[in-house]
Amino acid sequence: MKSLLRFLKKAFIILLGLLILIVMFLYVTYGVLSHKIDRDNRAAEQRGKKEIISPSQGPSETQVPVINLLPVPQSVIITTGECILPGRLTYSVETEYREIVNMVLTEMGSVSPIPVAGRGFLMCMADPSIPSQGYRLELKPQNATLTYNDEEGLYYGLVTIKVLKQNYKNHIPCLQIEDFPDLETRGVMLDISRDKIPTLKTLLQITSLLADLKFNHLELYVEGFSFAYPSFRSLWEATETPVTCEEIEELDTFCKTHFIDLVPNQNSLGHMNAWLATDDYKDLAECPEGYKLMGLLNMKSTLDPYDPRSVELIEKMTDDLLPCFSSSYFNMDLDEPFELGACKNKEIKKEKGVGQIYMDYVIKMHDLATARNKKMMMWGDIVLKHKDVLSQLPRDIILLDWGYDAEYPFGRNCRFLDSIDVSFMVCPGTSSWTTITGRTDNMLNDIRNAAVNGTKYSADGLLLTDWGDMGHLQYLPVSYAGFAAGGSMSWNSNGTESLPLREFLDSYVFRDDEKTMGDFVLDMGRYNQFEEFRMINMTTTVMALQLGLRDRVMINAIMKTVVDQVSGLMKDIAPEIVDTLTERYENRKLYEYTGLMSFLETQEAALDNIKLDIPDSDLVKNEYRNAITLIRIGADLKNYVDIQNDLSREEKLVKLNDLMQLTNDFIEKHRQLWLARNKPGGLDLSVYSIRGLQAQIKERQAILNKGALSRGINRFKEKIISAGLALVL
Repeated sequence: MKSLLRFLKKAFIILLGLLILIVMFLYVTYGVLSHKIDRDNRAAEQRGKKEIISPSQGPSETQVPVINLLPVPQSVIITTGECILPGRLTYSVETEYREIVNMVLTEMGSVSPIPVAGRGFLMCMADPSIPSQGYRLELKPQNATLTYNDEEGLYYGLVTIKVLKQNYKNHIPCLQIEDFPDLETRGVMLDISRDKIPTLKTLLQITSLLADLKFNHLELYVEGFSFAYPSFRSLWEATETPVTCEEIEELDTFCKTHFIDLVPNQNSLGHMNAWLATDDYKDLAECPEGYKLMGLLNMKSTLDPYDPRSVELIEKMTDDLLPCFSSSYFNMDLDEPFELGACKNKEIKKEKGVGQIYMDYVIKMHDLATARNKKMMMWGDIVLKHKDVLSQLPRDIILLDWGYDAEYPFGRNCRFLDSIDVSFMVCPGTSSWTTITGRTDNMLNDIRNAAVNGTKYSADGLLLTDWGDMGHLQYLPVSYAGFAAGGSMSWNSNGTESLPLREFLDSYVFRDDEKTMGDFVLDMGRYNQFEEFRMINMTTTVMALQLGLRDRVMINAIMKTVVDQVSGLMKDIAPEIVDTLTERYENRKLYEYTGLMSFLETQEAALDNIKLDIPDSDLVKNEYRNAITLIRIGADLKNYVDIQNDLSREEKLVKLNDLMQLTNDFIEKHRQLWLARNKPGGLDLSVYSIRGLQAQIKERQAILNKGALSRGINRFKEKIISAGLALVL
């Protein structure tokens, strides 16, 4: 017994010694890592400050625009004089098209359309020599002539007159336009599944703008319970406020009258988190116990593709969704099945590979879609990574090649897909999500890259995406510039160098006679130029909101891990983005906190003097005010993390109190702004990261209000944990 006690005592002493050594090692490691951050910061400071680009310098206006009109027409000749549309506007057109002319002329406001048998002020005539969806328009002082191939061309010609009337206050320069689209399909995909579900009124407002931008395709991205599935009412009725079938049918009718195809969209393999979180379907997961994405995020998002119940679930969901739409297309998504073959099907993965597992499931979904007389669409990320299975892809599927950063290889991918005769669309983004107020220059260059290469390599069309990752905290007006640029570039890829984006935002979207809102909006999308480097698909200020109030050693390690893991995910699909991200990260500069604060103050002061002539003008301005508050929260948080070790206890408390007040202000106003355009479901989830930050602030305040010994012990523990996590990562 005594020998056992001696052994246990000796073992305890050894273990205690090892523990002390480990703790001391971690403490020293923390000092080394902290010193490295200081050294990197000094090197970043020596690289100099970044040049801040103003809107007038940006790529939105590299040439003087010929005319204030988006989309930019293929050909415009300005002639002499002005065309003023009369209040009682007579027009002649084929009888079956009178409804179209009446609708658009009525939408102009202050115009009463009057059909006449002879020649009216506006003469509309068919001409089969004009390309499909194209038109010719001649505006003279006393009359106007519009010729077209089909009813779509007639509609787009009328929309051109409508836009010109507004932009020139009905003093339209006389002109001759010959116009047609480069891409047959020009679409927008709105994310209604990341917390924010727009009201029908908001969807109709968005659709009206898209129609004026000559888009002809619209999708509402559905994952989880953002659609009111009748067969699954028990799973969503108590907690969600989804879009209903009745609302979709009303939107569908509006879309059809404005020559937009409202296409059903439903994720059907990955992104099934909400379904797999339920007791009813949790056992359908490829990884029932979860999966670590990038070693950081625990997720359970992908169906088991070989479980017949997975297909049965998608069939039941599909049969609830499709009857609400009149479109002959169906986007089944099938993107980012991160866990595919990682758990239940690990042995099949060894035998077949991930690409074949994926293609086996794609064929099942294709059978499902074609059995319901739908032409299937799907994202292309997996088959572009596993090109060996592309030969099995059914030829009638439309592949959607998505890339949201300007360096994405649309050219290489389009050339390849065109060479193997696969139907495809190019899919850039508005760059609004995970940014707060956008990434203007990336947005413009990303869309331009997609449109130019899509046109060059005969893409079926362009689908502009507007996602809502991480709480969908960007407000709707942040996406307007992207909508305008996307509509124009997908119509005329040659017109990307003379884009009157600022003018169009001022005169048509926001209706600002002082012509300042366009500058404001585009400039707000350039606040990321004050950051350490241009992160892909987000800004580092938003990343700070996700990481919260942690030690800088820990945050630095997480940031490096994110960059490395993102690079790993993208290397097979877009090595160009990996090279760019690596170069940016390795040559990062200091976060220019003072410069950003000054910029935000200037922008906020400018916003106070802006006057918009739109029904929701106050709402738009308040949305941007609260967006500025959110940027301040992220910036203050980053600044506190950087300098907290140099602050006294009292200074820390003051900064934390200020930060808490900012978060309170943001959340209070955010609730009001959210409910003005969106359904209430998802509101609380949207501010999850801000609520988490508030909890961290309270915890930190409580520690700072303790005695010096308690604060010292806590700081010691924080250093040990941070060093440990940094080593693990």
